[in-house]
Amino acid sequence: MKDLNDLFQDTVRDIYDSEKRLLEAMPQLMQAAHSERLKEAIRLHIDQSKEQVKRVEQACATLGIDPNGVVCQGTVGLIKECQEHLQEFGGSPAGDAAIIACAQKNEHYEIANYGTAITWAQLLGYDQVVELFELTLNEEEETDDLLTQIAENEVNEKAALAARAGGSDKASVM
Repeated sequence: MKDLNDLFQDTVRDIYDSEKRLLEAMPQLMQAAHSERLKEAIRLHIDQSKEQVKRVEQACATLGIDPNGVVCQGTVGLIKECQEHLQEFGGSPAGDAAIIACAQKNEHYEIANYGTAITWAQLLGYDQVVELFELTLNEEEETDDLLTQIAENEVNEKAALAARAGGSDKASVM
């Protein structure tokens, strides 16, 4: 019978796959971004994510498990959605807003995954893993906050101004 330890290990593998997939996808977001602040935030998170992958590998070594073998379907879906948004909105004033929305969906997913894994690691007595994952959780939360700041102080307003200037009054029709 499977137990919490099995679920925890499966979740750690899921996190590993998610981190690797997001690391592969982020350069496309950075290239599509127009805001220099957004490009820099993505560049910073790429560097952080490389370290996060190493931390998950270190956690797996501590646990004596292979980090491979799970496909993170949540991340697969979020990346696909982001690619669709880039095709539809890329190059438009709403493009950076779409990039931030996609990135924050991924950040929230990662925050949920790491928060859950930390709780289970605490219950299972994996203190070293808790420490590694808490570092990453803090970085994910900081990235989410930074993306919110960029959205609120720059990107969303530019997209809204462009929408208003374009004569779009769809909101008033609804």
